[in-house]
Amino acid sequence: MGRGEYYKNRYGRGSRGGRGQRSNNSHHCRDECGDDKDNHAHPNKRENKFSNRQELKNILLDLDRKPYNFYKDLYGFTFDFERIFSLKFDHVQGDPYASPSRICVTLPLQNSRFPDWSWSNSTRTVALADYICRRTVGAISDQKADYKARGSWHDGKGGELRIEHPSQNILLRTSVEVKEENILLRFCVGLPAKGRNICGHWAADICTNTVHNIVIRACCGESTDKTELQNWVESYEDQEALRKQLSAAQLIAFVPDGAILPRSAGHLDTPHSGRGVVSFQSPPSLKVTLKCPNKGSITGMGIKPGVTLIAGGGFHGKTTLLSALKLGIYSKIPGDGREYLVTTPSATKIRAEDGRQITGVDISNFINNLPQKKDTSKFYSCDASGSTSQAAAIMEYLELGGNCLMIDEDTAATNFMIRDDKMQMLLSADKEPIKPYLYRARELHDKMGVSSILVVGGAGDYLDVADTVLLLDNYTVVDVTSRAKEIAASRPAHIPFLPPMVSPKPRTLDSASFSPFSGKTKVSDKAGISYTVRGEENMSLLDLSALEQIVEVGQTRFINEVLQKLSSERGVPTLRELMEQLSGEIDKNGLGCVKDNSNWLSRPRMYEIAAAINRYRHLALSN
Repeated sequence: MGRGEYYKNRYGRGSRGGRGQRSNNSHHCRDECGDDKDNHAHPNKRENKFSNRQELKNILLDLDRKPYNFYKDLYGFTFDFERIFSLKFDHVQGDPYASPSRICVTLPLQNSRFPDWSWSNSTRTVALADYICRRTVGAISDQKADYKARGSWHDGKGGELRIEHPSQNILLRTSVEVKEENILLRFCVGLPAKGRNICGHWAADICTNTVHNIVIRACCGESTDKTELQNWVESYEDQEALRKQLSAAQLIAFVPDGAILPRSAGHLDTPHSGRGVVSFQSPPSLKVTLKCPNKGSITGMGIKPGVTLIAGGGFHGKTTLLSALKLGIYSKIPGDGREYLVTTPSATKIRAEDGRQITGVDISNFINNLPQKKDTSKFYSCDASGSTSQAAAIMEYLELGGNCLMIDEDTAATNFMIRDDKMQMLLSADKEPIKPYLYRARELHDKMGVSSILVVGGAGDYLDVADTVLLLDNYTVVDVTSRAKEIAASRPAHIPFLPPMVSPKPRTLDSASFSPFSGKTKVSDKAGISYTVRGEENMSLLDLSALEQIVEVGQTRFINEVLQKLSSERGVPTLRELMEQLSGEIDKNGLGCVKDNSNWLSRPRMYEIAAAINRYRHLALSN
């Protein structure tokens, strides 16, 4: 007898009202938080059925040693926990090796220990939700509830209870939400088993005791530090207010005095705390004072619109400063070291991306006169070079209406950034299709309102087009603009006259090209989304590793949900209109506007969503 036949005989062939039956929906979308597209296909679905904590315990004890798919009886039930909070099963895994189950806890704010002022406006509710999420992570860790048993076939497995681990940034997330006078906490739980049989006693302890203890400790306990909470909420509110002040103050970025910019390691985003860390101090010539609604006045370096160069020797902190600025689009948690460092909301860092997809982008401002007269006003490539990819990234960004580009020469294509005098003498302009960024940086600001912040250590010609030049000397910033202008005047760069730049043409997406996202997709980390193309054996990858301002895997999950939504829509507007509509929907209805009851989504900017769409290898346009 084969193994399949053995288990069919042992566990039944879909008896007891459908237990053991497979869903007719064969499409799955799974990632680490158990996001399955067939969550709602279970035949025993019982929506809005209410019971209590003791009944949940009794059900789980009664299921002990029964086939694993009997856990499905929990789906759709809501259990009341002593009128403090309720627990609902949003998804129940059908196999101990499948993605974990999902539960949602709803706690009325009046039952929590959080004061009214901590959720008095929409800004503060985001900060409060972030604070609760981190307290919940701590409570789970302290109880070792996130431990996952990985025994042999006959040993226990599963049993882990988790919630999304947030980054150093405060973002709108679905793992914890504060809305409609409730706190929503969404957990993933690996319902325990031995072999493929239910461990009912173990499951009852997790779902009725562990969850209860964690919710009480995170939200209802006496241990809530009101001073810490107030600092958390007010710090976030101040940072959001500072970012909104930039435009009126005629700034594109602000770095506060005393900020700690270095990180503890290259792969970590936590602050460096070792000896010798130099805190940031603004050059006197660039010092400005802004006012926060809670903290009051704060001083630091203001970066004005225009072309700003960050120069200096190797290992003196140039990239460290730019890395802090690129993440100034997000507000930070207290203690991060970069609190109150803010950049204009649309600031975007671009880099060379060899091999990326380009679909119908007008790159003629930077590249034209290609061999064989290939058209660059509507350029296509499935294997772009470094220079071509940068040109496309800039034009895609301009299509969305952004106003600040960031580039580090270490990750840029040299031939796209500059061509020196000797190379100009060797290669005449009519033989070189590429118009370096140097030639366009001034015009980008003066005619199109797009500022540039550039890390430059070896391209002195950029001194000729710079408005501000910062020199990093042993991690200390010095304003050397006057000296730089003297040098530029003494040895002017040869910057040829070019035809004026043209604004990018709006592109309209063909929604049918997103059909692969109606099938199986997978998000393993923040750097990419795997999807299935009909007729291909292996999954394809949407590579997002070059999008350095994606900081949480939840943002990538949200992008995945957007692409899935597009696969079922018709009549998609232009890319910019689509992003503006989506941003408005999120502002109005939250992240649930793309999918309800999704555990762990985080809000990305429209620039990262659009960038993901632009890198999709099967993208097609309708215009």
